[in-house]
Amino acid sequence: MTLLRIVFPLLLCITAGCSSELPVQNDGSPVSVEVGTRFDPIRCGTITGRVTWSETIPNPPGFLYGVPRSNGPGFEFRTAENPNRPRIDVQSRAVRGAVVFLREVDPALARPWHLSPVAVEIGNARIVVVQGEEHGRVGFVRRGDTITVSSTEASHHVLRGRGDAFFSLQLPEPNLPVARELPKSGLVQLTSGSGLYWPSADLFVSDHPYFTLTDAEGRFTLDLVPSGRKEIVVWMPGWKPSKRERDPDSNQLARQSYSPPIERATALEVKASHTTDVSVALP
Repeated sequence: MTLLRIVFPLLLCITAGCSSELPVQNDGSPVSVEVGTRFDPIRCGTITGRVTWSETIPNPPGFLYGVPRSNGPGFEFRTAENPNRPRIDVQSRAVRGAVVFLREVDPALARPWHLSPVAVEIGNARIVVVQGEEHGRVGFVRRGDTITVSSTEASHHVLRGRGDAFFSLQLPEPNLPVARELPKSGLVQLTSGSGLYWPSADLFVSDHPYFTLTDAEGRFTLDLVPSGRKEIVVWMPGWKPSKRERDPDSNQLARQSYSPPIERATALEVKASHTTDVSVALP
């Protein structure tokens, strides 16, 4: 009877097909995948496209916060920009900095990882993700790789990771990087654990490297995509405050959540040695 309980679900998975893109171990973590072992550039195509905004362009206000005065008691109040504010050109309505990525990619057929390592910096009331020449709020990490995290100022900062990773990294000294491995695919939300309630950033962790950001004209390109059916996803973080938590002792705001992200998926067929163009209008 015990053997039947083990074998029968396995047979169902083999005959009907499992919903998970990657095999998982008993603890739910994904099995190691040999990425790019069957990659063939001759059988690949290119996806290009443009992302625009179709409705009223949002202009969310910033957030007020206090900084201790250097020349006496009390606080000096400043305004921090909403970290998730959409970056949309008023004339062309092009969306800059939207995340574009692929689903339904066989990791064995994917191109080798070519994206730069990720470093996260916290300071000046912001969380900044540095990847190559990009300095923004989003980064793309190969599953199993490490990121470096550092503070850029003399304040004691804490970087929190939630979602598909759970950690709190203490950063008591400036410019002293701390390494953190990200072994699980998914989305990691970064926030401050040291009193900055508004900063927000995201890390996409994946086995394949088909991730990019739209440029100032809203355009993007994904090269060397294996031929076949794919799903391309355009993603933007939500910018409206949805939940606020206060410190029980000081009654000061300690953490803020935002509205759900905007996500639009489009199915397409990639053909070898061809370019497939797609246009996406948000929201």
